[in-house]
Amino acid sequence: MQVQYFLSPAGSLPFNLQQIETRLRLLPGAFRLNQPGDVSYVITASAGMAKYVEAKLKMDPRTSLISQGLVTISPRSIAIYQDAPKEILQQMEDFITWLLKTTPCQVLSDEGEDWTRRYAANPRALFVEEDQWL
Repeated sequence: MQVQYFLSPAGSLPFNLQQIETRLRLLPGAFRLNQPGDVSYVITASAGMAKYVEAKLKMDPRTSLISQGLVTISPRSIAIYQDAPKEILQQMEDFITWLLKTTPCQVLSDEGEDWTRRYAANPRALFVEEDQWL
């Protein structure tokens, strides 16, 4: 399983951020972080957990997001952090699979290695250990 990676548009056109945000808002455990600059979504296990984590962040913005998914979007890059339990990974997988099937993307490691050939045709492999690939 890959914990952190990036997606970038395969062509010269930027990502359609409105379409991506609409899709992220459909995830039951997702909410948009209220922070200046980056557009980030936290992915939690459920709608109830999303409300809890969002309220906790409002009380203390330094609250840890460990064990949650994080998707940060911009016109030229989407950063994915998914060191999270399987309930969250399922939502992340649904989103990433949709994105890779609807938008030509490059899949890049956190060190910039091009993983497109390895994962674009089989996004499921981003969510399982290599010895479990089907």
